[in-house]
Amino acid sequence: MITEQFSNKQVAQLLHNIATAQLLKGHNRFRIIAYEKAADAIESLSREIYDIWKEGKLMRVSGIGANIGQGLDEYFRNDGQSKHFDSIIEGIPSSVFLLMHVPGIGPKKAFKLVIHFKLVDEKTVIEDLKKIAKQGRIAELEGFGEKSERDIFQALEIFERKDKREERIPLAEATQIADEITKYMLKHELVKHVDVLGSLRRNVSTIGDIDIAICVYESTYSKRDYPENRDNPYERIVNHFLKYPGKRSIEAAGRAKASILATGNIRIDLRVQPKASYGSMLQYFTGSKAHNIQLREYALRKGYTLNEHGLSQITNNKSQDTKRNQFENEEDLYSFLGLQYIPPEIREGSGEIELARKKKIPSLITLSDIKGDFHMHSDYDLQPSHDRGKNTYEEMMQKAQELGYAYIGFSEHNPKQKGLSDEDIITIMKKRKEHIDKLFTSIESNSTMGHLPYFIGCEVDILPSGDIALPSGAITYVDYLIVSLHSSFRMNREAMTKRVLKALSQPKVKIFGHPTARMLGKRDGVALDWDQIFSYVLEHNQALEINSGPPRLDLPDILVREGNEQGVKFIVNTDAHAVAHMNWMKYGVSVARRGWLEKSDVVNTWSLPKLKKWLLDKP
Repeated sequence: MITEQFSNKQVAQLLHNIATAQLLKGHNRFRIIAYEKAADAIESLSREIYDIWKEGKLMRVSGIGANIGQGLDEYFRNDGQSKHFDSIIEGIPSSVFLLMHVPGIGPKKAFKLVIHFKLVDEKTVIEDLKKIAKQGRIAELEGFGEKSERDIFQALEIFERKDKREERIPLAEATQIADEITKYMLKHELVKHVDVLGSLRRNVSTIGDIDIAICVYESTYSKRDYPENRDNPYERIVNHFLKYPGKRSIEAAGRAKASILATGNIRIDLRVQPKASYGSMLQYFTGSKAHNIQLREYALRKGYTLNEHGLSQITNNKSQDTKRNQFENEEDLYSFLGLQYIPPEIREGSGEIELARKKKIPSLITLSDIKGDFHMHSDYDLQPSHDRGKNTYEEMMQKAQELGYAYIGFSEHNPKQKGLSDEDIITIMKKRKEHIDKLFTSIESNSTMGHLPYFIGCEVDILPSGDIALPSGAITYVDYLIVSLHSSFRMNREAMTKRVLKALSQPKVKIFGHPTARMLGKRDGVALDWDQIFSYVLEHNQALEINSGPPRLDLPDILVREGNEQGVKFIVNTDAHAVAHMNWMKYGVSVARRGWLEKSDVVNTWSLPKLKKWLLDKP
């Protein structure tokens, strides 16, 4: 388990601070940009940078060059101490870096406020600056004024409210909130379509603020309908947004954009853009930062500047009007630059622009490609080691049919070991198989609809020793096994790897379930030698699970892509404990897309004969 000091958040903040210190000291602008790029890259990682460093793969992370990599290596090796980093930050009070988190306060302004008012204590700098603003002392400072003072005071209050809320929320929760506000916005007569932006559109596993966009079709509005003394379409849409029932407070409001704080202290930002440049805005605010920086650099090389309004041709003649190329959709923008369209999920600055130039962006898997789910828990009582599901086999079968699946697999947790002998467990597993087979034989004979082909599996605990919590005699009564970690998460990397490999070597094991065992926001993933894991499952014809459960989204996308590059196969499952959970499949697919997977890389997109051969045949 990593310490907070080495978390992605803290390491990224350290690099941001170094970039700020360099800016204030007048260092080379390209070095400043390099540190900002590295910080942005680390912030967007779905794995801990410390774990990547331990595996010796630090330099594989996009944005980390030799100098920054050496500094981070020193930082990690010396328990958070780096002479190189310390020498850059030296002389800059830590309160400057904290103050920069306040909206509208940049590095130079923060430094000036801290030095002039001697605000060197980062624990009190926010409250102290608020008192100074109330006293009217900021307005007296050269370069500020009364309006700047009011803006700073309001920004400090917004920052305090934001600082008290949970910084990031799980993807599924953010999606639900976005769906609710989308439904609300669509009730307005002028709103025809709503898009999410930012990390939510890229389906990142955790989300900060929620950003939404609305297109205004200006050609449908005339000046006669909207004279100067009446609200225009932009303002009418913004006003509707500001009346959202789930609103707690208004953070900002303008002609074509606004921000509110919703129930749960979730910030929601709205942008309204005309149809002519909607695609430009959609691309710009989808991100990521790394992708946008690289795309801007690519556009510059072609003679264009890029922003949220479109592409403008660079000219040396200052008197000549610069022609701006606007785009109604993103596809046209990328095409104008000679690039293949890049799906939002892979816009992370990790080589996608060069591949788009070569027209080699993969055809990413879609939700409709999924043909079945193999990790589901029914309410059948086999005295499981963990919680049972809430629905019957029949109900789960019916739901699978509604989802258009071609096959399914049942996989309750193994029977608990405490209080049960091996003979008891074997008997329980035998009765379960007989129950399932009898049940669907009965359905087949008494219904014209029939049922899907099914497979009987079991999710089995990997014990600390590497043995699995199922006697060998019970394996006779399953078609496949999922092995998963549910305990003893703090073993070192070597011991944990040995433990997992031993479990994977057991008969009928086809799937390594939620492989890192992480719980988003609650528990980091375990330490494993992923090169060994990838090599083993590839050699033994096994699959790594992408668990769609919102608390997990495990395997993380960065490991999915790494495994995919080595030829590993994956399976996207829901780990459903109720029929409603079977709808979680879309979240697992989003992880697969972020990991650059195509349909052929995921075994539960295969035809029934091919899937059956993989599942039941020995390697």
